[in-house]
Amino acid sequence: MNCEQLVGCFGMERSGFLYRGRHYAGDRQAQPKSVGHLTDFSCGETEKGPPPPLQTHSLREFEQHLNDLKKENFSLKLRIYFLEERIQQKYEDSSHDVHKRNIELKVEVESLKQELTEKQEILDKALSTSESLTNQNEEELQRRCEARQQEILETKVQLLQEEVQLARGRAEKMASLAEEESQRCLVLERERMMMRKMEEDEEECEGGSLGARLQQEALAEKERVIEELTEERRLLSHRVGELEVRVHDLSSSLQKKDRDAELLRGEMSQEKSCVQQEMQRNEQWSNEKGDVGNSH
Repeated sequence: MNCEQLVGCFGMERSGFLYRGRHYAGDRQAQPKSVGHLTDFSCGETEKGPPPPLQTHSLREFEQHLNDLKKENFSLKLRIYFLEERIQQKYEDSSHDVHKRNIELKVEVESLKQELTEKQEILDKALSTSESLTNQNEEELQRRCEARQQEILETKVQLLQEEVQLARGRAEKMASLAEEESQRCLVLERERMMMRKMEEDEEECEGGSLGARLQQEALAEKERVIEELTEERRLLSHRVGELEVRVHDLSSSLQKKDRDAELLRGEMSQEKSCVQQEMQRNEQWSNEKGDVGNSH
C-alpha cells in the first residue's frame, strides 16, 4: 500500500493535516468563549429546547479531539511506513552487498587455493629435483671414494705381494748360499782328512836326509793348508749361521706379509660387501621415495 492509498483510506490529502493533531487542540483553546455562546444561541433558535451549553461544547471538543487523534495516528502510521520502506531498502541493499562480497570472497578463496596448489606442485617438483641431484651427487661421491679405497687396497696388496716375492727370492738365495757354503765346508773337511792321512803315510815311510827335509817342508805346508782350511771352515760355519738366521728372519717376515695380505684381502672383501649393501639400501630408499612421490 502506497502513500495515496493510505491517505484515501482516511479520506484526506497528504498535504492537509500532517502533524496538526497536537497543535489543533491548542488553537481551539485559544478561540474566544463568545464563539461558543454564539453557537449555543443559534442552536437555541432552531431547536425547541436548547441543550446545556457545556455538554454541546464538550461533545464537539471530543469529536475534534478524536479527529485530531485520527490525524495524528495517520501521520504516525505514515511515518512508520516510510521508515519501514527505508529500512527494507537498506536491508535489501546491505543483503545484496553482502551476497556480492561473499561471492567475491569465494572466488578469491578458490583462486588462492588454485595458486597455492600450483605453488605446492612447483615446490614439490623443486624438492624432488633437488633431492634427486643430491642423491646423485652423494652416489657419485660415494662411488669415487669406494673406487679410491679399492685402488688403495689393491695397491697395498700388490706392494705386499711384491715384497713377499722379493723376500722369497732373498730367502731362496740365502738358502742356496748356505747350501754352497755347507758343501764347501764338507769338501774342505775331506781335504783336511786326506792331508792328515798323507802325513801319516809319509811318517811311516823311511828315507834319506833330503827326503826327511822335503818331508818336513811338505808337512809344514800341509799344516799351514790345514790351518787355513780350518779357519776358512770356521768362517764358513759362521757365515752359514748368519745366513740361516737371515733365512729364518726372511721366512718370518714372509709369513707376516702373507698374513697381512690375507687380512687386507679380507678387509677388501668386507668393504666391498658393505659398499654393495649400502648401494642396495640407497637404491631401495630412492625407489620407495619415488613411489611415495608418485602416490602424492
